[in-house]
Amino acid sequence: MAVDRIAYIGPYGDLFTVNPDGSDERRLTGVSRVRSRPSDPAGPASPSDTAAFYQVQDLDFNESYAWPTWSPDGTRLAVSRVQIAPNRSMEVSVQVIDAVTGISRIVYENDVPGLIADGSPHYLYWSPDGELLSFLATTRQGMTLFAVNPDTAEGAIALERGAPLYFSWSGNGQNLIVHSRDEVKLLRRPLLVDDPQHVASAVGFRTPALSADGERWAWSGGDASGSVIYVGGSGGPTALHILDTGPLVAFMWSPDGRTLAVADNPDPQGRIYQRIRLVSSDGSGLRTLVEEPLLAFYWSPDSARMAWVGVDAEEQVFEMKVSPVAELRSLAGYQTPEARELFRFRPSGEVFTMFSFFDQYAYSHSPWSPDSTRLVVAGSEGPVAERLNGHSPTGARVYVLDAVGDAAPSEIAQGGVAFWSWN
Repeated sequence: MAVDRIAYIGPYGDLFTVNPDGSDERRLTGVSRVRSRPSDPAGPASPSDTAAFYQVQDLDFNESYAWPTWSPDGTRLAVSRVQIAPNRSMEVSVQVIDAVTGISRIVYENDVPGLIADGSPHYLYWSPDGELLSFLATTRQGMTLFAVNPDTAEGAIALERGAPLYFSWSGNGQNLIVHSRDEVKLLRRPLLVDDPQHVASAVGFRTPALSADGERWAWSGGDASGSVIYVGGSGGPTALHILDTGPLVAFMWSPDGRTLAVADNPDPQGRIYQRIRLVSSDGSGLRTLVEEPLLAFYWSPDSARMAWVGVDAEEQVFEMKVSPVAELRSLAGYQTPEARELFRFRPSGEVFTMFSFFDQYAYSHSPWSPDSTRLVVAGSEGPVAERLNGHSPTGARVYVLDAVGDAAPSEIAQGGVAFWSWN
């Protein structure tokens, strides 16, 4: 089991894990290991000498990995693999890799070698109970949402097709809410694809949000002039209108399920978020946490802090900032908490993609440490924007940021994308 580890993709496309201080670096791909196919559910027998599985081979430049995704218990990583075959065709698959031994198993192989976004073969997202790996893949039928149990011989099940397509799990892993085209629907475990619950018809937003207990869901509906945030749930068919927003909007429940954070831009012509507001599930206690241009935000695991990515357009630099989140119930004498700037940087191309779709990636790829005290980010220091189709000539670095103290950012590795384990 990996505890308090960071997974990252190195400059040549291999998967590594490392301690937050840069020690005990382990390469899990491009090493001697056993790989099994989807029809072999048990996978290979555990080797008697796991050290043999770390015998480093020459780098395979025809093989690369992308978007490592920690399982909730830290024992495994799901990752996209792209391989150039001898005939120069591209083979794309999803692998699940043991976080200690590097033993891997292919759980899905694309029928077409497409990408879901620039640099993203798949979008990978474990159910919070760790039993299912859900993912988006390009198929002959178009964008498809799948779920697979990596521990069984059963293949991946197609749950939904279409585009755009966004989704999130409840904290207990029993409910899945999906926004496909103009419909929001709820799937309950077991995931019966022919019996979803219609929640709403809505456009103008990306990812719907489920509370931790799976009993409340939030979505948005609107047009080019503005949107409305609604909260519904199993307690009744009537949705509650809790907040008016600009047309550009994204939102997420706090991990404890008590507060909805909403980023929007009140200007109908705005192309970047201008504020973050916090509101309780019944629409009361509305407070503004951030008022500045920003690209993304992330709740800390303990719900006590908010990190966001500010944008300094004049200097063409991104700023990772953090602030405590005051209790919404403390209405008297409320003051916006003071923000701390942690790091001025230019993100790697992959991290820029993650920021651009943060309301989806935040559920599956955590920049926060499990104890809510540090953040990890990949990029380069400096005010000049890095080109978005890859690394700068010197390569992006992995930095650990102190969210509660005064320690300077620490460079721990060279890599283009990095995420913290959940435990």
